[in-house]
Amino acid sequence: MPRPLSAAAVAALAAIPALSLGGLASARDARLSAEQFIAARQASYDMSAMTNGSMRDAMKAGREPKTQVYPATVLGKWARVLPSLFPAGTGQGETKLASQALPTIWSDRAGFEQAAANYAAAADKLAEFAKANDTEGFKTQLVELGHACDACHARFKAGDQGPK
Repeated sequence: MPRPLSAAAVAALAAIPALSLGGLASARDARLSAEQFIAARQASYDMSAMTNGSMRDAMKAGREPKTQVYPATVLGKWARVLPSLFPAGTGQGETKLASQALPTIWSDRAGFEQAAANYAAAADKLAEFAKANDTEGFKTQLVELGHACDACHARFKAGDQGPK
C-alpha cells in the first residue's frame, strides 16, 4: 500500500500549477550571478572529468565501447554549451569565488570557442567509435579527447593544468 504524502509534499505539489503559470521567472528573465556561473562550470568540469575517468575505467575493465555511447555523446553536448558558462565578470579575482579561468578566455574568445569546438568534435568522434563498437578506435580517440582537453587548459586555465 502506498504511503500517504506528507503535508509538505502536498503543499509542493499544489504549488506546481501556480508556479508553472507564471509564478516563476521565465528562462528569458533568469539571471545567474557571477558566482553561480563559476559554480556551475566548476561542477560541470568535475562531471566531465568523472565521465572521462569512467570511460577509461570501462575500457581497462574490458567493456565494449557500445556501452559508452551515452557518456561520449554527453561530453560533446557539454562542450558545445561550455563557452556560455564564461560570461564577462567571472574570471580570476572578479568575484569572491576562486576561479582558474584566465583572462585569455575573454581576450581570445574566438580561440576559446574553437578549443571548445575541438573538444566537442573529439567527443563526437568518440561517440561514433562507441556506436560502431570499435574498441581500438575508441581507445585511441579517448586519448585524443584528452589531448583536446589539455590543449584548452594549456591556454585558458590557471593552476596545475594550466600554462607551463
